[in-house]
Amino acid sequence: MKTLIIYASTYGYAKECADKLKEMIEGEVTASNIKTDQVPPLDGFDQVIIGGSIYMGQIQKKIKEYCTANLKPLLQKKVGLFLCCGLPENFEDTIKNCFPRELLEHAAVKECFGGELRIEKMNLAHKMIAGLMQRATKQGTPETMGMPENMTKLAEIMNGQLGPGGTVHEKGATRP
Repeated sequence: MKTLIIYASTYGYAKECADKLKEMIEGEVTASNIKTDQVPPLDGFDQVIIGGSIYMGQIQKKIKEYCTANLKPLLQKKVGLFLCCGLPENFEDTIKNCFPRELLEHAAVKECFGGELRIEKMNLAHKMIAGLMQRATKQGTPETMGMPENMTKLAEIMNGQLGPGGTVHEKGATRP
């Protein structure tokens, strides 16, 4: 099984998630940061995982453009989608703004990996937005909110160990 992970990372959290996924996915796995790498042709891969981080309710523009431009070949692959966002309660609404409807309907799995505010790496505009977000919530937004169980679920579904509804396949182990 050959898997391509396409991601966009601004401050490094989505890259870390893609790197962890690369270790969790069985078979030959290639990870490509769409912002800095040349994305290989899709025809060399059996399945594709696509994700990135969310700013102002949107995924990086290059991810959106890639999915739109490559929609037909993506619909011929097993696809997993992920978002790195600090407000997981908004995941369902946010993901609808990030990917074409047909791709969302086709995806075997869609998961939120949480987020991490790396204020020291942010430009001034993003620092201001992060500060506004923290003040807008009563308790503030935690700097780190990873969701490793969602990453495990995505990997298990892409590896064929779980069906999309979380049902166990014969070759996989049961999940707690």
